Amino acid sequence: MRRAVVMLATWVAFLGFGQAMAHDRWAAEDAPPAQDGTVVEQELEAQRAKIPFGGSVSLSQSLGAGTFTSNEYTRRSSYDVSLRLSPMWRITNLISLSLGVGVAASLVENYDSAVTYKRRWVLSDTSLSLRNRKMVVIPGADIRVSGSLSFSFPTSPQSQYRQLYFSSRAGLGFSREFGNLALNYSVSFYKNFNRYTTPAISVPDVGDHIVFAHFEGNEQLTNDLISTGGSNTSFGLTNSLSVGYSFPNVFAKGQSLSVTIAYDMNHSWTYQSFPKDELSAEHAIGGRGFRDSHGGTFDVSYQILEYLGVSAGVSTFVAMKSADNKDIVFPFFNFSDYYRNDTSFYATVTGSF
Repeated sequence: MRRAVVMLATWVAFLGFGQAMAHDRWAAEDAPPAQDGTVVEQELEAQRAKIPFGGSVSLSQSLGAGTFTSNEYTRRSSYDVSLRLSPMWRITNLISLSLGVGVAASLVENYDSAVTYKRRWVLSDTSLSLRNRKMVVIPGADIRVSGSLSFSFPTSPQSQYRQLYFSSRAGLGFSREFGNLALNYSVSFYKNFNRYTTPAISVPDVGDHIVFAHFEGNEQLTNDLISTGGSNTSFGLTNSLSVGYSFPNVFAKGQSLSVTIAYDMNHSWTYQSFPKDELSAEHAIGGRGFRDSHGGTFDVSYQILEYLGVSAGVSTFVAMKSADNKDIVFPFFNFSDYYRNDTSFYATVTGSF
């Protein structure tokens, strides 16, 4: 706990220090000569400065690609709806503190759904995030560096099943604009703090009629908790890269259309180690358990009003390598196992205030 407090204090000081050292220079950069769209942006920033509290509300719908499988024996329909609320406190023009929580429901029940019966609403984890959107600008390269620190608390059934206390994440972002073209790269490190190294189920919560069994036998953690096998994730590293192009005033003045292509790569390590033996795949690697995953997103967003926007796109999230650890899985659309709903089509409406 003492180490976590020291990490938090250090990162908060780092965010604030970056803000203080470059305050005068950023003040000049944030108020350029009036050009197309600049006056509107300045007026919006002035309004936000007067009212330091804001946030966003988003409603999303997602349809899995497995819904369209022609084979009725492998078809796995998937249709999810989610609602997320994110209130925010603008501490300064560049530093903000936000709280995030949401609910989601799978309207179809099958192997891929995260619910035991359809139309069950499930609460997400609750996140608390501190962000500095411009800590410094790299001289000569004109690359803006941002920083973030966030904590996630186990209000979701999934995290409670993993016996998670809380999760922490620290990240850096690097962005560069070339007119209407924007390039963004971010890297973040996260650490989970779990009660046990394996997931566990409380017997009183599920009832005596449920029978627990897993490879090499059950493990009684406490009088009420039983380990179900597997291994929790201890820590991980995430890299994200995106390219976006904006078309301002494409339909009407003050409105904008943007297209973004993004790629995410995640490496995570478990608490437990798994030595390679005669039952392991040919290309398997022994040692501490790790999970590599990646995914791609193609998104089209339309800002209808100053406080209202819509977006739609295709998102894929898959294991980085095939089951035999030999081939790289295509990250932007899973053609080989499309019935598994690794790829989904989504539409989102977001209101900000």
